[in-house]
Amino acid sequence: MIDTKFTGIVTAGWRRESTLRSGYIYQIYAYLRSQTGCGDQLADKAEGLLLHPAIGEIIDEAIMVHGHGIRFATVDLAGETEAMRKQLLNFRLGIKGEVEVSA
Repeated sequence: MIDTKFTGIVTAGWRRESTLRSGYIYQIYAYLRSQTGCGDQLADKAEGLLLHPAIGEIIDEAIMVHGHGIRFATVDLAGETEAMRKQLLNFRLGIKGEVEVSA
C-alpha cells in the first residue's frame, strides 16, 4: 500500500531534533491492518510505503510492526530525472531490500 503526503515527513521531536510524524505511522498501520483476516495471505503480510516529496533531503527508514513492513521515504524532486526514477523503482523492493535497481 502506498500513501503519499505533500507535507514534511518529519516534525520536531521531544528528545531529538526531528522525528517521523506519529499520526502518519498510525494511519498507514491502520490501512494495513484493515486488510488482514479476510483470507488473503498476501494482505495478512502486506507492506506499506509512506512517500513524501522533498527538495534536497533523502529519508528512507523502515520498521516491522506485527508482521507488516512499513517504509517512510522521500523522493528528491530537485534531483535528476534518472535519480528520481531509480529511487522510485527501489521502493518496490519492500522492506528487506535484498536487491537494488541499477541505473
